[in-house]
Amino acid sequence: MSAQDLPAPAVRIAEVVATELRRTGRAGLVLASAPGPGSDLLARWLAPVARLRIPDKGAVADVAGALTAAGAPGATVEALAWRSVAEAMSEAEELLVLGSTNKTQILLDPGPLPARVLPLGDVWASWIRTHAGRAALPAVLTHVAPDQVEAAERALRDYLEGGVDPARAFGALGALGPPVRRALDASEHRRRGLLVPKLEEWTVGIDPAR
Repeated sequence: MSAQDLPAPAVRIAEVVATELRRTGRAGLVLASAPGPGSDLLARWLAPVARLRIPDKGAVADVAGALTAAGAPGATVEALAWRSVAEAMSEAEELLVLGSTNKTQILLDPGPLPARVLPLGDVWASWIRTHAGRAALPAVLTHVAPDQVEAAERALRDYLEGGVDPARAFGALGALGPPVRRALDASEHRRRGLLVPKLEEWTVGIDPAR
């Protein structure tokens, strides 16, 4: 796929990743997230920049087993294993580590982030679902209908970009509002120091937290 064939968000994402590759002097890219719809998009979108390397699943499984044996919390083991193997590949082969975490996940999933560089960090999960058929979701939205995911993202956009009062923004979600607000508050501490290509009015890691 050539740069001319990429959708508009992908062009900006590829530009930012290419700039970071030059700045860091890295020789290529490695994914620190489990394969999925986000990583599939990134592999295509970043093809004009560099090939995206995927860690070996067997190596990830070995690290996950070691983490489990060492007592790591079960909910974080897989994410930590992918990140660990990717970081080892980065050191050995001078690769830039990327994560495929989307904006909805960054805002609502309190778990560990896979990398500092998150090319999909300003792309909502519902956009990815529309263009890839499915999308990774934070736990608070895993078991809700697609229209509720979109409603939650709309509430987040109203609050973060539009300055809408949180009681009004999240109150529109009904019973889903309180857990979404709690998830947002719980994730605030991990949004600092990220490199996210800016695509929208309010971007994680660039614009002030609310």
